[in-house]
Amino acid sequence: MEQEKVKKQLRYNPYVPEFLRLKGTVLPHVIIQTIIVTLISTVVVILFELTDIKLSVSKAPPTSISNIFTQIIGIVVGLLLTYRTNTAYDRYWEGRKLWSTMVVQIRNFTRYMWIGVREDGKKKGADPHGQAKPEIVIEKRTALNLLLGFTVAVKHYLREEPGYHYKDLENLISNIRSSLPEFSSANNYESDITHAQKSGWYTRLFRRKLKPHEREKEDHCLAEQNLPLDITLYLSSYIDTQVKNSSIDVPITNQLLASLNGLCDCLSQFERILRSPIPLAYSIHLSQTVWIYCLSLPFFLVSGTRWATIIVVFFVALILFGLERIGAEIENPFGYDANDLDLDDFCSHIKRELDTIAAHPPPTIQDWIYTPENLPFENKEINALDVANLDIDDVRSLLSVGSNPEIGRDSFDVQEGEGETSEKNKNNVTVDVGE
Repeated sequence: MEQEKVKKQLRYNPYVPEFLRLKGTVLPHVIIQTIIVTLISTVVVILFELTDIKLSVSKAPPTSISNIFTQIIGIVVGLLLTYRTNTAYDRYWEGRKLWSTMVVQIRNFTRYMWIGVREDGKKKGADPHGQAKPEIVIEKRTALNLLLGFTVAVKHYLREEPGYHYKDLENLISNIRSSLPEFSSANNYESDITHAQKSGWYTRLFRRKLKPHEREKEDHCLAEQNLPLDITLYLSSYIDTQVKNSSIDVPITNQLLASLNGLCDCLSQFERILRSPIPLAYSIHLSQTVWIYCLSLPFFLVSGTRWATIIVVFFVALILFGLERIGAEIENPFGYDANDLDLDDFCSHIKRELDTIAAHPPPTIQDWIYTPENLPFENKEINALDVANLDIDDVRSLLSVGSNPEIGRDSFDVQEGEGETSEKNKNNVTVDVGE
């Protein structure tokens, strides 16, 4: 897949120094502007050195007022770029924190649902040793698929990719598409693939990222189709069904609803980052200021630095245009740019977690507490199955001397009951643990 190839190319190589790296940098996006400014600077220097045309603001030494003016303007541009970059990074970091919050809510929902919903179909408080029913397991797995589908749908929603025909999404929500009102319009998209996905990495490298307020409304249908929100309706329906069947109690119900509310809250805050970019006037003014400064710089430097002006202007333009581009790139951290958040990897990580959980039945205390492998005391010769042969005073005594490894099973038996609690056959011990 084209996206995976791009990620492999941009993958960090610890054996290559960062100052030698080109992939993952903004250099391809700013090299053209830098070359234009450098060519203009070269023309100014050549005219100054080889002809009588002196395109210099002043022939005075570098300490002149003109050079001081250049330094002041440079400081102003630096402050503007710093503010621009910091503001964009705040949005980038906020997007990362919101994704972590969403992962927490998904994990909580999964934990409460996978353990709280009984697989034997019996009501809460019944015998916990019932046989699991396949239909209950399928219902829980389907709910997990919708939960994962919510995550993947959020990813495509933030990238402004409408519809559901995606390899990582369609199989997760294929069972609900017939009842979604928006899916009738989504089906009109023959291949819900955006221009960013169609083009190769070399095309995206020079493509300027359009901001939400710069796009035409007919180019996307996010306002008409909020797939993640639709998925939460089905998850709410699942919770409501479990409540009606008395499969979950009130505390579990409240926790599931709280997790679902947290997912909706994260979705709304993602939209705030996506739909509320830095004011366009500020971005335009900053870009114009950087261009004016870079284009005027050779006229102020040529009288003092002569031929070195070309090199100085090149690196100054590269740095300033690069900082401006970094701010524009991370302002919306949900796209396909090299420095955007790796949402594909985030979704894959969640998928691995949910698949691992779904591959095993909900654990019970009979599975992991009352086993020969459970050694709860400091004395490793006594396991949890031996508790069936002890009374509460014996257990407390064992706990009180647990820090003394010299006290073994034989000495403990003699000390507590003069051999009354001699070792039993572990396989014959039965512990009945009810709710």
